[in-house]
Amino acid sequence: MKRALGAGLVWCAAASAAACPTPLRVGFNDTATPPGLMGQGTQFEEPPGWEVDAVRDALKRLGCKAELIRLPGRRLTASLTQGSIDFALLYGVTPERLAALRFPLDAQGRPDLAWAPVFGNLMLFGRPGTAADAGWDGRHLAAHWRVGVIAGSVQETLARERGWQVEPVAALDSEVAMLRAGRFDLLLTTREALVPEQRAGLVEWSRPVARLAYFMPAAPAFEKRHPAWTRSFWNEFCRAVRRAEPDVRPADCGIVPVAAVR
Repeated sequence: MKRALGAGLVWCAAASAAACPTPLRVGFNDTATPPGLMGQGTQFEEPPGWEVDAVRDALKRLGCKAELIRLPGRRLTASLTQGSIDFALLYGVTPERLAALRFPLDAQGRPDLAWAPVFGNLMLFGRPGTAADAGWDGRHLAAHWRVGVIAGSVQETLARERGWQVEPVAALDSEVAMLRAGRFDLLLTTREALVPEQRAGLVEWSRPVARLAYFMPAAPAFEKRHPAWTRSFWNEFCRAVRRAEPDVRPADCGIVPVAAVR
């Protein structure tokens, strides 16, 4: 009886291991975004940041291993689209990304905010001495303001939808310097994306623009081959982030946080 039970456990473990896709590659940006992602270039610092810790935690709970890779932003997106990596962190949803990548979807076919692992508070920042519009309500902005946004980002999409005067920024790590240099009047970005040193001296407009969801999308070919495992990984990653950083996942996974924007 014990021998049969032991054999059964070995078989179950083997079946679980076989269910892990191989190879499995998870991509991260090569630019640090503390405290979620630490270190510059191809290497991770120790500790590497909660994004890496949450991925490792989710993989461990699924009994799987993956190669963790860091790439420049454009190469990361291209590699994900082409399938040379299988997942990448972290992406807001734009129509272009929704067409090119695979996100968890709800019953209506929309990005599933109940299982989005990260939510960012999207804010406007100005240079020292910049006063917010008296009637600022988080949506309506006077026409004279020039708003800097990372080109191709969900921030750019939202700002254009609202009819704001947009100044696209090509490099992720130059947006604050360009604001300080007067290349535009205001910067639209998530508060969590700026380290304290970057925020120092900037004026944060008090009313948030939005609470935006960020995901770990999958490569289309990978999701097609492994749909059930992909969904399991998304769900475990959400739970891992909730355990590690409840401030960025402000409700239990499976629940849509208040004021989240689809």
